[in-house]
Amino acid sequence: MLKTNKKANTKQLFNHVNNMMQLLNSKLISTEEAKAQSNLLKQANNLLRYELDRAISLQKYENLIIREIEDNDDEV
Repeated sequence: MLKTNKKANTKQLFNHVNNMMQLLNSKLISTEEAKAQSNLLKQANNLLRYELDRAISLQKYENLIIREIEDNDDEV
């Protein structure tokens, strides 16, 4: 299993999208590969949105208890 300690952020995701568009435009990747990359980027964006929503909720509601699913590094 491939593991990385790199942090994802919106700037890196945007750069990746731009690179994929250039590769697709240059016909260096197929539309199927570009579509697969797009789906992965969409999932990554959903995770970033979840983190933002979670942070906002924790700030907004004092006694809000959200189950900690991020703490287990053994999975995924």
